Amino acid sequence: MPGKNQAPVRALVVDDLPDSSESLARMLQLMGCAATYVTRATKAMDAAEALEAEIVFLDIGMPEIDGYELARSFRKRYGDAIRLVAVTGYGDEDHHKRSREAGFDAHVTKPIDLAIVESMLRTILSSRR
Repeated sequence: MPGKNQAPVRALVVDDLPDSSESLARMLQLMGCAATYVTRATKAMDAAEALEAEIVFLDIGMPEIDGYELARSFRKRYGDAIRLVAVTGYGDEDHHKRSREAGFDAHVTKPIDLAIVESMLRTILSSRR
């Protein structure tokens, strides 16, 4: 997805289910991203910093720290310098509202629509110019 002379989008996936987090990270890698994942919310901040993440895909229903709380922490630390995507099975209006209030830029339900992810990555790439 990145242009010839453009660095790949740096993406982090945070999901407590190893299969889910790994498969989304691999999908992002196939799309040309520099992507990694963590399965513990407590490791998310350090992983984002090490990767210099531009976009973070956060599961909402994690046991230690839920995605809403983690999103608020990311916003407090990075402001609008990072894109946050809620990835969840919760798709009703209440959860969309809670996502917006927590600071998410987007809310996608599982299974993830690849067209939506591609659009987000294009937005990041175009904002670099």
